[in-house]
Amino acid sequence: MNTSELHVVLGAGQVGPRVAQLLLAAGHRVRVVRQSATPPRVRGVEAVTADVRDPDAVARATAGASVVYSCVNPPYDRWPELLLPMVRGVLGGVARSGARLVALDNLYMYGDTARMHEGSPLTPRSKKGRLRAEAGTLLLDAGAVVARAADFFGPDTPQSILGEHFFSRVLAGRSAQLFGDPDQPHSYSYTPDVARGLVALGAKADARGVYMLPVQPAESTRAVVARFGRDIPISTIPTWLLRVAGVVAPTMRELAEMTYQWEQPFVLDDAKIRREHGLEPTPWDEAVATTLAWAETRWPAKAKGSSRRLRSAEASSTAR
Repeated sequence: MNTSELHVVLGAGQVGPRVAQLLLAAGHRVRVVRQSATPPRVRGVEAVTADVRDPDAVARATAGASVVYSCVNPPYDRWPELLLPMVRGVLGGVARSGARLVALDNLYMYGDTARMHEGSPLTPRSKKGRLRAEAGTLLLDAGAVVARAADFFGPDTPQSILGEHFFSRVLAGRSAQLFGDPDQPHSYSYTPDVARGLVALGAKADARGVYMLPVQPAESTRAVVARFGRDIPISTIPTWLLRVAGVVAPTMRELAEMTYQWEQPFVLDDAKIRREHGLEPTPWDEAVATTLAWAETRWPAKAKGSSRRLRSAEASSTAR
C-alpha cells in the first residue's frame, strides 16, 4: 500500500488513537475525527471535529481517504438512541468518499454462543446485542470489513472490566470486583492487538466480511486476575445490585443485562485472522507487564502501597 495515502480514524477513545499511531509509524497521512474539539492525543495527525451521525459531515471528514477505520461508540447508556444513527451516518459519508471501511465491533450479537467465530449464528439475548446485530448487518451489507474484539484490557484502557475500577481497587490492596462466575473461560482482547488487527485489515484490499481479532487462548477470569497478582482477592457483584444501582447510575443499569457473558463460557476463536493475515496476540507476560506499568503510572498514590505485590505478579507471570 502506498504510504502517501490518507487514512482516516473515526473516534478518539480507547482504540482510535492507537490505530492512528500505528498508521503514522507506517508513514501514512492520518486524520482523526472526533466528536469534541478537544486536541487529539496523537501528535502528527490532522484533527477534525464532526458528528458521525451526519453523513455530510462524515463525507467531508473522510474526503480523499483510501481507508477509514470506524472506532466510534456511543456512551453505554445511550446505545438505543445513538448507535444505529452513528452507523448509518458513517456508512452514508464513507460511501460518498469512496474509501474502504474497517469497523471495530464487539461480540454482543452472539448471545449464548459459547465459542464465537466468523460463522457463528447471531443469537442476541439483550437489547444491546440486538442493536449490535442490526448494526453489523448494515455494515456488512455496505461492504465494510467488520473486526470483532472481546472485552478489552491494556494500557490506556480505563473503561473496561480490567480497567480503572479494577486497578483503583487492586492497587489500593482491595479485592477485584467482577461479574458472574470468575471460573468460566473468557476471552480478553489486548487493546494494542485490537489496533494492530484493524490496521492489518485496512492494509489488505482483499479483506472481506467478518474477522475476529487476535486474542490469547481463553482462560478463566480468575486466572487472568492471577496474572496481575496471585494474592489478589476476588469479590463478585451480583446482577441485582447493578439493577438497584442503575436507578441512579444509568451505566450500571445497562451493564446488568450483559453479565450473562461472565456466567458461561465466552470464547473468541481467532483462527481466521491468524491463518489469513499471520496475526498473533501479544504474549501474556508482555501484555500484563505493560498494563501494570500504565496502571502504576496513572494511579501512583495507590500503587505505592502495593508495588511489591504487583512486581511479584510480573515474576509469577513470567514463571508460567
